[in-house]
Amino acid sequence: MPHRRGKTLPPPSAMPIMAQRCSTCPFNPDGDQELRSKIMQRVVTEASQTCHSTGVMHGRPDTHLCRGARDFQLEYLHRIGFLAEPTDACWAAKWQEIQHGHTH
Repeated sequence: MPHRRGKTLPPPSAMPIMAQRCSTCPFNPDGDQELRSKIMQRVVTEASQTCHSTGVMHGRPDTHLCRGARDFQLEYLHRIGFLAEPTDACWAAKWQEIQHGHTH
């Protein structure tokens, strides 16, 4: 399991996703474009993004995934044909397929 500041973090697959973007989300229209670009690269090549406003930025463990980054991931995965629709429900179904070795 990953560690940050001496704390064991749950895997991203076990973290809930923010219901909506936080007020300082880089994916908001007025969000930090440089940070958004870095996150966009990371979430399609490495891992999901934790929400910066719910965790370590405030001295607490990360608890949620970023809604803006997840929406970007869903749209990307849909556009490349991996997901039928860019929704959390489609991702959850695909994740179950992957875990059980039943990918199409």
